[in-house]
Amino acid sequence: MNLIQRRTLQEIALAMGVASALLFAIDRLAALVPWLASVAGLFSALTFALVPSLALRWGARRDLAVLDDPLGIDRAPLLRGVGLGVAVSLVVLPIFAVGLDVLQVQVLHHRRLDLSALQSAGIGFQGRGAETTNRVVLLDDLRGLAVENHRAEPVRVVPHCSEQPACAARLLPPGGRLLLAPIAATEVHLQDLAGHSLSDAAIIAGASGEPQDNPVHAAPGLTWILLWLVSQLLVVALPEEMFFRGYVLGRLRAAFPPQRALFGVPFGRAHVISAVLFALIHLVLVPAPQRLLVFFPGLLFAWLTERSRGTFASTTHHALANVCQTALLLLYAPH
Repeated sequence: MNLIQRRTLQEIALAMGVASALLFAIDRLAALVPWLASVAGLFSALTFALVPSLALRWGARRDLAVLDDPLGIDRAPLLRGVGLGVAVSLVVLPIFAVGLDVLQVQVLHHRRLDLSALQSAGIGFQGRGAETTNRVVLLDDLRGLAVENHRAEPVRVVPHCSEQPACAARLLPPGGRLLLAPIAATEVHLQDLAGHSLSDAAIIAGASGEPQDNPVHAAPGLTWILLWLVSQLLVVALPEEMFFRGYVLGRLRAAFPPQRALFGVPFGRAHVISAVLFALIHLVLVPAPQRLLVFFPGLLFAWLTERSRGTFASTTHHALANVCQTALLLLYAPH
């Protein structure tokens, strides 16, 4: 390994360390500060977008070359990249869907649900409620409408729909959490033990803590899929692709030029290392071994970046794959 290669790996290690520390800090603070939880994704996106510029300045002082397009977006053809990302998704995602079905049904012995399982109320997508006291928190974790009781006394949860027993009133104790099936989430009335409606100020939605009317109107639908796609595209896929396939892969490719081709595209150590680093950073917030499986999509993202000469193709496929995975997992449930 020559001097340039060692310095390149040192610079990338520094960038990975800073990005990981910031992501961990953002996640921990989001669990403590309600308003921060609602914008934590934006801060994470900014981390992936800004850290490369700092790392490149550090590398420039160590005589590393200046990258022409450090984020893979300046010179990349937008429409051709998006088209390639969509085309690859149409080939890969059906194969993924079949494999997931085999895993869920044949291995995990889960049952298939009908398409109504995809309906979601769309109240907050943070996955956790705001840290608050003396209030009821509502959020949609895409499996249904969750009701969290942060009050000191029990709360009566009265869903309004035509299905029984899903629509029976429930008593939610202090500190309790209730997940209502989508069919029972068209309207929810929250009451105290005496049957009186809770005030609007006592009910908030999601981690952002926005006040809600009582009864809460949360008619299930499919519009969340479009919102989820936009969120994944702008807050998750694009920042991650700029960091890993723009900056990291660009830096590695300059130090370790590919010597072989894969389906007509130059491919080598740089692409594999970038996929390894992409997998490792997924352990920062959720240290579960299965998270390392994103190494394989990382290889495809690297190939798409090389093929399209930018990150728009990998960003498109990345976002579509995330949305597809989220939607497909909703179609299975334990027996």
